[in-house]
Amino acid sequence: MHVEALAEKLIAARRSLERIAALAPDEIPESAAQGYAVQDAILQRLALPIAGWKVGASSPSAAPQAGPILADRLQPSPARFAMPAKAFRTVEGEVAFTLGRDLPTRSQGYGEDEVWDAMAALHVGIEVLESSFIDRRKISEFAVLGDLLNNGAYCYGTAVKDWRHLDVATPEATIAIDGRELRRAKAGTPGGHPKRLLVWLANHAAARGHSLKAGMIITTGSHTGMIDAPPGATVTARLKGLGEATLQFA
Repeated sequence: MHVEALAEKLIAARRSLERIAALAPDEIPESAAQGYAVQDAILQRLALPIAGWKVGASSPSAAPQAGPILADRLQPSPARFAMPAKAFRTVEGEVAFTLGRDLPTRSQGYGEDEVWDAMAALHVGIEVLESSFIDRRKISEFAVLGDLLNNGAYCYGTAVKDWRHLDVATPEATIAIDGRELRRAKAGTPGGHPKRLLVWLANHAAARGHSLKAGMIITTGSHTGMIDAPPGATVTARLKGLGEATLQFA
């Protein structure tokens, strides 16, 4: 497939919000490796720092997937994101972590306990999903992966430093728009416990030459499912016992 051509096409679609209905056969990634190659081509062109990562999976036994969160898309709560009228503004309530130390590339892979111990703080977060495609459900999953795994923006709440005794897997989660609660859930994320996702990400990122750095925000999947917010909305996610995060769309 033409990695560079697809990267250019995805960047243009994000900038113009003239979304893509379908891809030509030679533009469709056929594997996760090709999807990540498209991510890397986008990163090279945009030349923006990676401030964090998103990682998730469709089930506790499914292979995880990851995408970078760029520095211009990450804000602390209360955040304010300027979004064009045509933006999707799809939001999710999530659990994120701040990495306390570098996890550099090395010959020996990282283990779960080592990566878990490297997490310095926990945050409630809100991911804003965006897409280069009119309907990403009709597009190859590896093309969606190449599109920075749908990340449009991320807001993270106050750091909780004494978090290891808390329920980070299945906290009660709510999300409200303009003060009205629209979703309440307590099932956790589709990918299961964040511990297994974080160790996978540490090894994946190191293998790609994007080793995780201290201070990065790493988010671990949706606790609320996806909700579309209208222009100008204020969105608040709360996870019981963990805190909250708020953003406003300008």
